Parts: sequence; C-alpha cells; structure tokens
Amino acid sequence: MKKNKNPFEYEGSNNLSEDEILEFYIEDYNYSRFIQSTRNIFLIGERGTGKTMALLYNSFKIQYKLAKKQNTPVPYDKIGIHIPCNTPLFHKKEHLLIDNILRASIVSEHFLVLSLISHITLTLTEVEEIEDAFKPFNKELKEEFEYVLGLELHKQSSFLSSIYKFVRKEIIEAQRIINSPNSNSFYENAFSFSSLALPFINSIKRVPILKDSHFMLMIDDAHDLNKLQIQTLNSWIAYRDHSDFSFKVATTKSNHSYVTSNGGSILEGHDFTSIEMGKLLFNKDSDFAKMAKKIIQKRLNTLGNDLKVDDFFPINPSFEDDLEECKQKIEIEAKEKFKDGTKKQIADHIYKYARAEYFRSRSSKANRPPYSGFDTIVDISTGVVRNLLDPCFWMYDSVLSISNNEKIKQIPPTIQSSIIISRSEAKWDVLQNLHKVVDGCSEEDGQKVFRLFDNLMVLFRERLLKHKSEPRAIMFSISQKREDLMERLQPLLEIAMKSQLLYTRLGNSKDDGKQEIYYVPNRILIPARGLDPHGQHARVYLKASDILAAAENNKPFPFADSENKDMKLVQKSLFDE
Repeated sequence: MKKNKNPFEYEGSNNLSEDEILEFYIEDYNYSRFIQSTRNIFLIGERGTGKTMALLYNSFKIQYKLAKKQNTPVPYDKIGIHIPCNTPLFHKKEHLLIDNILRASIVSEHFLVLSLISHITLTLTEVEEIEDAFKPFNKELKEEFEYVLGLELHKQSSFLSSIYKFVRKEIIEAQRIINSPNSNSFYENAFSFSSLALPFINSIKRVPILKDSHFMLMIDDAHDLNKLQIQTLNSWIAYRDHSDFSFKVATTKSNHSYVTSNGGSILEGHDFTSIEMGKLLFNKDSDFAKMAKKIIQKRLNTLGNDLKVDDFFPINPSFEDDLEECKQKIEIEAKEKFKDGTKKQIADHIYKYARAEYFRSRSSKANRPPYSGFDTIVDISTGVVRNLLDPCFWMYDSVLSISNNEKIKQIPPTIQSSIIISRSEAKWDVLQNLHKVVDGCSEEDGQKVFRLFDNLMVLFRERLLKHKSEPRAIMFSISQKREDLMERLQPLLEIAMKSQLLYTRLGNSKDDGKQEIYYVPNRILIPARGLDPHGQHARVYLKASDILAAAENNKPFPFADSENKDMKLVQKSLFDE
C-alpha cells in the first residue's frame, strides 16, 4: 500500500482495483455458499451493506486472479459474470418514446440481452487460457451462429471478440431504427433472452474448457432498472431450466418488484432464494461485530502486522473506569434483588442496567460522553459496512494530518470522540436538508421526517434515564396501522430509508410471534444527542397515530416508565379498535 494511504477508504466497490478487492474482502461462508450455488439468489440490503463487494469477489475475474495468486486450479465450473446496472446502457430511455407497452417491453429486453452478452464476452476474453481454448472452435462456432441467427460476424476476429463487436454495433443500430418511421422490422427481429442469450451460452459450452461451466449472471444494483427491465429480468428468473445459468440479483429492499412481463410473479423458495445483507448487532458477539473486526483488522494489516484492532482504537480510560464502577453497583443491586437467582438472571440485569446507570449518574450539565473504542465504532455503524468505515477514515485522516509522516499506531480516544460527534452532527445536518438530498422529497416532508427523528431521540432519552424494564431500546415497531394513517406515514418512512437514516429488519411480534417489520434509526444520529448507541435487544411499540403526530405536529411521544404500562396502552387500543 502507498505510504500514508488511508486504509479505511470506502469508495464504492466498483471503483476498487482487483487487488484491493482481494486485499480487503472478508469472505462470509454463508454468502459465498449461496452465490456459488446454481440457485437464483437475491442479495437484499441497503446501500453499503456489501452486496456489490460480495458479487465482485465471487465474479470469475476475481476468482481467476485468486486462483493464480494461490497457485490453485482455476474454478471453471462456476463463471461469475458481474453486470452492473448503473451504466449508460441500462439507463437508456428509448422505451419511453414508445406508446405501445408491448413494443416498449421488447425494446427493454433487447437492450438487456445485449448488455448481458457484452459482459459475458468481456469477462471471457480477458482470460488468455479461454481465448486459446476457443481457437480450434472459432470458425465452426462463428459459422453456426451466423446460420442460426441470420447475422454476419466480424471475419478477422475470434468468436468471442466478434460477438462483442456485433453487440456494440447492434446497440447503435437499434437506437437508429427505433426512432425511424419504419421500425416494424426491428420489433419483429429484436433479440430476447431465448433468441440470443440461450444460443450464445449453449455455443460457448461446446468448448471443452467450459463444457461443465455454470454461468452466474450477477445483476448488480437492480433497483436502478426501470419497471419494464425489472419485469423482463423476473421473467428470465422464472425460466425453469437453470442447469447452465442462474441469476444473482443485488437490490435494495424497497424498490424491487417481483412481477414478470406477462403479469405473473416469481416466488421466494420456488423461483429464488433471498439473502438479507443487513446484519443485526446487539453486542460484541453478534455476527456483524465479528465480521466488522475482521474487516478492520485486514485493513490495519496493510499498515503493519503488529497493529491490533482494540489497541488501534482504545477506549477512553475514564469512561472504562466509570462503566466498570456502574457494573459493580448494578451487580450488587442484582444480587439483592435475586437473592437465589441464577447467574443468567444476574447477567441479564447487568446487561440491561449497567450502561443505563452510567448515563443516569451523569450530571445534566456534563458534556457529551467520551465516545471511543472499537465496540462504539461498531455500534454507530448500525450493521452497515460503509457506516463502519466512514468514522475510521476520518479518524485516521485526522491523526495523519498531525503525524509528521510517522507511523500511526493508534487513534487517541479524544480524536475518536471528536470525529464521532462531528459525523453525528453532519448526519443531523443531512436530516435537516432532506429535500436537497432525496429525489422527490419536498421541503415540507423533509421537515416532517426531521421532527419525527427529533422526537424519537427525546423518547429514547426518556427511556434511557427513566424506563424500568428496557431503558436502552433504540428501535421501534409500529402498532395500530390504520390504512388512512399508513398512507400518510409510509412516504415519510421511505424518505428516511432512502437517505439511510432508517433501516428495516424482521423480527417476532410480541403479541402472536408472527414476523413483523421493525425500524432501526441510524445509530450515528445518537452521539450528537448524548445518548447510548449500544442499544439492547428490545424495541418500542409506537402507534401510527403517535408517529404521525410527532412528524406533522411536533408532538412528543407518550412515555410510560414501565413496559407493563406500555403494553396496557397498546392492548387497550387494540381491543377498542
């Protein structure tokens, strides 16, 4: 790594070099196991959760380089083709010029197929062994392809290169013809997945080196596709025979439809398997916390193998001492309360109240707590990799500016705290200007979202200082979802999710054990308000009417200091309703 280069740079995965992907990626067996399967897979998660990185790492280009680096056999059995959707070809709007919905759909599929073939040929031609393996078959494959499809390929090029050139030429021709008065012949001869992609895959599998290959078509950022393109993609996923290919689709939660071009739909478990990329985190033993430590350690290794995560991000000594004192106090309290209690009862009581005691014992005039330590950095990430790297980047940059080119061995707790507070305040600035950040968000709706979060923080503070059962709950579920209320509330929640101020997870309902959506505010918002970003495995039930009142009228949320009182309020309203 270059001298003084910040190891925590978090530029989009598409902008990383192949070497950087191999250097930084932490392989998650669960993700790789699914991606490397022959099933159709949806990777679902917010931006920054690692969807693109997972696809890129499992793409053939990276796996080929990894095999060469490790001197192991090249994995020709699985050929991952990374197909980003945030490219000009996918953003073409020719279909908008067509009134006939059938013709518009044909145009969308035509360009989708051409893009898919383009990426397959690019991936394969970059590997010298594959190009060499095709040489004895180039003439035969070209002649057969020309005959079956009635087209002419570039004579001097190899089969794969000639297909790539044909695709580029066809894209330009299609643009010209669609806008001409006589375009009927185009619609009659436009390419579909079955008329071009399938014959192409069948042809290249006739070459021995690829005869047993399964092509994993990795559609990245599928949420950027237009409605017709998504329907076309879903129709391909519904294709029954996936022995030669499968789709791995990365998309956000809220923007993907599962409707096909013919009005049907694809079903989870039947047509595809979905993987939730967002990670839960409640303590240092959570899956995300363990993965986060590996990610940061791997970045630190680029600076020197003697650096360890916990030493590099030390916790403030006074905070550590104060927290230990609170733990001892709460432990004495627990042993008095549960005289014949089990070790688990004692531990649960300490888990719930030790950190809350720290915040409760602080003077109301005291400055904000000294936020520091790697656990705190994990807490404020809210389970999102990009959020994990962001404060680390600014912390390192801050120390680098005063280091006089000396090796950086740690980030002092004071700088950690300063950066965490400043990043928190910056996120509140975003929250106050959502109409400038989120497409389609009016200034009025932006202010409603701000008031909602402002009142949420007041509620979380009340709980932290006074609640008797779950003081550190910083997530919420919505109860009493009347249709008229949700019609007004849902657009505000979507604005918050688009701006990554709010995340959603699935959990069991308190009432009947069914799965329900719950909402997780971005924890980077919490330090600016002097609260505890660590949280606990609990959530608050808020009425839809109260959430709207907070957003629209700046009305504080009702607060009860006991969970029993909270539940009585919820149950009473449910029975009344």
